[in-house]
Amino acid sequence: MHEDINIEDGGKNTLSVIVRGTGFLLLVIGLLVSLLTIREALKLYHEPERIERFALAIEKGSNIDKSLSSLRASAIADNRQDETAPATGKSVPESVHNPDNVRVSYFLSWIIVLLLLLLIARIGLAAIKTGGELALYDMQIKRFARMLIRGSGNAGKH
Repeated sequence: MHEDINIEDGGKNTLSVIVRGTGFLLLVIGLLVSLLTIREALKLYHEPERIERFALAIEKGSNIDKSLSSLRASAIADNRQDETAPATGKSVPESVHNPDNVRVSYFLSWIIVLLLLLLIARIGLAAIKTGGELALYDMQIKRFARMLIRGSGNAGKH
């Protein structure tokens, strides 16, 4: 019977070490992910042209800029007809209505990248929180047990 208690204690200790080690590893991974996310956000802040690769990938996959360019061209043509109809006969300069001035894929890529950075940061913070809780698992259990003992002691006095 005494051997069963030793085996049970050994199993609890082994499990406790595994849980705490996993928690510590998860904590370190979460910190690393969070730091890498901050670094990437700072790189995008200092070098906004890095978003171009992502914008080109979006354009290649969706052709959103090409699709919208025909709509822009027809709207520009309608505006030119309306503006040249008055007695002045002057048209608006070509540079103002150049369809290449605005690229929707560029703005869409900024939105997607920022949302992805927020998602990755949230995952990193969740890993840090969970890892910290697992690493401090024994302390939380002991504190909870003390609270239960104090509560049961107070209940017996009343």
